[in-house]
Amino acid sequence: MPLLDEDRLFPVDTHGKGLARELFRNLCDLPIISPHGHTDPGWFAKNAPFNNPAELFVTPDHYVFRMLYSQGVRLENLGIRSGEHAEKPVDPRAVWRTFAAHYHVFRGTPSRLWIDHSLQNLFGVDKVLSADTADDVYDQIADCLTRPEFRPRALFDRFDIEVIATTESPLDSLENHAQISSSDWDGRVITTYRPDAVIDPETADFAQNLQSRYQLAGPRQIASAKERKVQHNGQLPNGA
Repeated sequence: MPLLDEDRLFPVDTHGKGLARELFRNLCDLPIISPHGHTDPGWFAKNAPFNNPAELFVTPDHYVFRMLYSQGVRLENLGIRSGEHAEKPVDPRAVWRTFAAHYHVFRGTPSRLWIDHSLQNLFGVDKVLSADTADDVYDQIADCLTRPEFRPRALFDRFDIEVIATTESPLDSLENHAQISSSDWDGRVITTYRPDAVIDPETADFAQNLQSRYQLAGPRQIASAKERKVQHNGQLPNGA
């Protein structure tokens, strides 16, 4: 039994639904250009298999673990480690069972739509995730994750992604992006960044963040600016 109606998100009226179907048919096979992809560039740099379903769907997704937290689930029990719980071992199957037992609270949310889409269309799951089906679904996904076609770069290619932009801190070294660029893989993964850490004075460790940003990028930028100044007879060119 399919988890999703093929006309999901289309208008309910007949005319609007027909128009939406036609528009979708004309667009659905185009390459994906994602300006804000919720992906870790380390996935594509290392191209290692995803460890387990919990680390794929639950632990890295703040929309998911915040919803579970709102229902009284402790973050450390979901593998979100910090403070005194930083080294606490977590059983990924137990995390998945907790997620499955609370899956009903995601009804009507974008998270439910895209997780159901992934379960059905990518992993071939044909049953609703719940406490009763948790182990079966976990095992089905875990089996898929052992196959080469479920590694990050293979999925990137299968989804026909032309370019995807990840989001980094301005303090990130971008070593994963450098590793992708120097590899023989032709997937295009670019960086964008949220500058809060170095432009919001109320951010924790703001002064140290500025110093770290300078150490990361400042010397190179200053040297480049000086070189351009020399090349333009002591005057920086427009836009420098």
